[in-house]
Amino acid sequence: MPFGSIFGAIVFGVFGPVLGSRLAGGQPVPMKVMGACLALLGLTVAAGLLMKRSWARWLGVLAGAVFAALVLVSPDDVFHLTVMLASIAASALLVVPATGRPRLASPAQAPRPSPVSRVFLGAALVSLVGFASAAPIALMKATAPTALPPPDTRQSEAVAAGHPAPQPAPPASGPVTWHDFAEGLKQAKSDRKLVVADFYATWCGPCKMMEKRTFKDPRVLKRLHDVVPVRVDAEETAPRGGLKGEDLALRYAIEVYPTIVVMDGTGHELARNTGAMSPDQFLEWIDSVIERAGTSLARS
Repeated sequence: MPFGSIFGAIVFGVFGPVLGSRLAGGQPVPMKVMGACLALLGLTVAAGLLMKRSWARWLGVLAGAVFAALVLVSPDDVFHLTVMLASIAASALLVVPATGRPRLASPAQAPRPSPVSRVFLGAALVSLVGFASAAPIALMKATAPTALPPPDTRQSEAVAAGHPAPQPAPPASGPVTWHDFAEGLKQAKSDRKLVVADFYATWCGPCKMMEKRTFKDPRVLKRLHDVVPVRVDAEETAPRGGLKGEDLALRYAIEVYPTIVVMDGTGHELARNTGAMSPDQFLEWIDSVIERAGTSLARS
C-alpha cells in the first residue's frame, strides 16, 4: 500500500472523529449534524483507503480540503494548525499517483466491488451531502442578529395623556466584568452570590458564537449582574491567581466547550450546561438553577 494511503487513513481516521466531536459540542442542531457528518466522513474514507479503493483516494483529497478549510476558521490553536497541515499533506500525497494510487501487480488483482465497500462509499457520500447542507444553516444561525426587546411605550402613552413622562430607570444591562476563578470565588463568598463560570477554549466556534450573541444580549447582561461571572480558558497553562485553567478544567471534568458551571462561593458545583445557548435558552436555564438553589437571586 502506498505511503499516501496509509498517511491519509491515519489522518482522517483520527482527526475526523476528534474534530467532529468538538464541532458537535455546539447546542444548535446544524452544528451537531456537521460534527456527526465530519466524523463519519473521516472514518469511511480511512476505511476505504485501507481497503485500497480508488473512490477513497479521491474522496480523501476532498476530505482533506474540507478539514483544512474548516480549521482555517480558527487557526489560533496548535491542534488545529496540526490538523490543517496534516490534511493538506494527506490530500497532496493522495493526488500524486506514486503515493496515493493503490499499487496492484496486475489488472486481474484489482479488488472487486463488495457490499462493504459500497456501504462505506454510500456513507461517505451521505456525510458529504449532510455536511454541505447543514453548513449554510449553521452559518445563518451564527450571523443572525439577536432580536431586540420590545420598545417601552409607557413614555409616549404618558405624554399623550398629559402626564409627565416617567424617568427611565438606570440601565442594569451594562458591560459585565468577567473575573478570574480565584477572584470570583472570593467575591461570591463575600457577597453571598452564585458563581457562573464559563469554561471555553480559544479555538471553540460555539464559544465565539455564544460570546457574540448570548453574552451581548441586554437581558443576559442584566441577569449576569445578579451573579459573579467567571471565565476560564480550559487549556491555559499559565496560572491566574495561583490556578491554571487546565487544572480547573480537570477538576470540574470539562469535556465539551463551552461548558457553563454554576457553583457557590466554595466552588461546589450546583448545575452545568454544555454547548452554546441562545439568549432565551440561557435565561431559562440560569433562572431555573437560581430558583432551585433557594437563594435571594430567584426571579421576583
